[in-house]
Amino acid sequence: MKKVVFSMMTMLGLMLGLATTNAAHNEDQLTVRFDENTLVVTSTQLEEAGIYTLQGKMLQQGQGKLIQFPLEKGSYRLFATVNGETVTRRIELK
Repeated sequence: MKKVVFSMMTMLGLMLGLATTNAAHNEDQLTVRFDENTLVVTSTQLEEAGIYTLQGKMLQQGQGKLIQFPLEKGSYRLFATVNGETVTRRIELK
C-alpha cells in the first residue's frame, strides 16, 4: 500500500512540475511593447495577431513574426496566435 501511495504522489509531483514549466514557457513566447504610439508584437513562433476594441470590434489584423499596430489612446484587446495557441492581452494606451 505504501508503494502505491508513494508512486501516486511521485506521479502527481511530476505532473504538477510539467504543468508549471509549460505555463511559464508559454508566457515567454510573446513580446508586446510600445514604440511611441505603435504597439509592436513579436515572437519567433507568432502566426497572426489582431487588435480589438473591448466591445469586440476588430480594428486591425496582421501575420508574421513582427506585427505593428498604430494605436490612439484607449483600451484594446490583443489576440495573438503563437505556436497554435491563442494568447490574449489587455492593452492600455494613456
